[in-house]
Amino acid sequence: MMTGVILAGGLNRRMDGKLKALLQIGEEPLLLKQLLEMSLLCKQVLIVTNVADALSPVVERFRELYHGEMDIHYIHDRFVQAGPLGGLHAACLTKLESLMWVVGCDMPLVSAAAAKAMGERCLEAGCKAVIPVIEGRVHPLHGIYSPLVGAAAGDLLTQGNHRLMGLLDQIDWIAVEQDFFMEKGISVEFVMNLNTPEAYLKFLTGY
Repeated sequence: MMTGVILAGGLNRRMDGKLKALLQIGEEPLLLKQLLEMSLLCKQVLIVTNVADALSPVVERFRELYHGEMDIHYIHDRFVQAGPLGGLHAACLTKLESLMWVVGCDMPLVSAAAAKAMGERCLEAGCKAVIPVIEGRVHPLHGIYSPLVGAAAGDLLTQGNHRLMGLLDQIDWIAVEQDFFMEKGISVEFVMNLNTPEAYLKFLTGY
């Protein structure tokens, strides 16, 4: 039903050049935690990255632990340094399930339960995306997208528009707010990201 997409192609400038996908969360790198959670829902995961060699030890560890039951593939942006929109576009050009669960590599609390609930909502509504809106803030990552958004993403990128929010202006999407998740017993912390050293330290020390 769903392909997982991890966007790991950023330059990590705000993290002082450290690869966010390799940040240690407890005893494991963040990427491994994401793969473990995605394995609850997805049979295929795409990692959009230009540093596959650096990430491959983590992916191989996941395969050793879980016997390779989930297909994991590295893909590259077609539009270089085009941010998350470029990564989403690249994923849409790959053979996929009917929906994509798209996350940033700096999100330590991704939730298969949240993704499943949003995926079901997307199929029920027949829309192109379902996006969390938490406390009034739109979170296009940890969103559910149809691969059909690839055409609109490509048009924006060709025009030099790299804003993922710009894509939402072009497609039919549905917002899901706190109450949607609370009614299902799902914490909304899944939208958290660690994009600065300060945010990372705050997360590690329990706020």
